[in-house]
Amino acid sequence: MTIADKQKSGCLGLLFPFLKPGQPKSGPVELPYRLRDEFLSAAEISFYKILVSIAGAQFTIQSKVRLADLFYVARPNENQSARNRIAQKHIDFVLCETTTMKPVCGIELDDSSHQRTDRQERDEFVEAACRAAGFPLFRFPAQRAYNTNEIAAQLAKFIKA
Repeated sequence: MTIADKQKSGCLGLLFPFLKPGQPKSGPVELPYRLRDEFLSAAEISFYKILVSIAGAQFTIQSKVRLADLFYVARPNENQSARNRIAQKHIDFVLCETTTMKPVCGIELDDSSHQRTDRQERDEFVEAACRAAGFPLFRFPAQRAYNTNEIAAQLAKFIKA
């Protein structure tokens, strides 16, 4: 508080600085968050429905799962950069055992953005992280329509286990 402010506030202002005249009252801070119109793209919804039909009751399909929620980093205090690398990346779908929610395999749906160099580098890292953790990852190209039997055949090893 400057000398000019002290002179303007009077004795009560000196004793009770929170009673400063002209101070705007602070209200709740408006947070900048807004609800997305779509959680999954049309292609992701279509593919999700195929996965649900294949998985049956024995498995649950989770979408947009962060790598940091799937994997932990050994010696996290020594490997902070490794933690940071997985904190903001996700896998499109994760097949989990329904009774235990144990992750069984990951599934990536590759649209045209996966042709970009930066996206290919991200994909290579995600694949390497999955290999290091012993977590199978499948990639499927985004399409207008999917062949349920072909997708089921690729995932059969994990669904029947």
